[in-house]
Amino acid sequence: MEINLVPVTFEDKEVLSNLYQFYNYDFSIFTDQDVNLHGEFEVNIDYFWEGDHRWNPYLIEVSGNLAGFVVVLFENLDTDPDPTHVIYDFMILQKYRRNGIGTAAAAKTLDLFKEAKWKLAQMENNKPAIAFWRKVLKDYTKDNYTECYLSDLQKYIQAFDRRGRTK
Repeated sequence: MEINLVPVTFEDKEVLSNLYQFYNYDFSIFTDQDVNLHGEFEVNIDYFWEGDHRWNPYLIEVSGNLAGFVVVLFENLDTDPDPTHVIYDFMILQKYRRNGIGTAAAAKTLDLFKEAKWKLAQMENNKPAIAFWRKVLKDYTKDNYTECYLSDLQKYIQAFDRRGRTK
């Protein structure tokens, strides 16, 4: 099974926007978000292509089939030439879950920027995401990451730094 990350171009914006419908559907149990009168979740990803180079969306493909997406944000690129890399959004379609594809796609994402500071965040009530990212980071970093809880944001934050290291 071949897993690839494919950069999303402006021409593929509609594909990513469609996948965000599934993402928002899955996430709605944590955010309490409702669909609009057209039966859709409000999705606006135009800012990914409006000259802000901090946003890096990728489609996740498994053997040539769409399996999800990931968005990497260079968090403080506007003020720091060595920005913190953030996995901003990550979604694997349910068909591809629980068989290692999400873990492999997460590792491929982290491998895209080997010399980087990384940060990930999960909502406190999203227990599956917290467990997933803890397992991924424990394996990927050989348990060399930090985690804190921000009560004001009700989020868990994991961080690690790969600069100057080899895997």
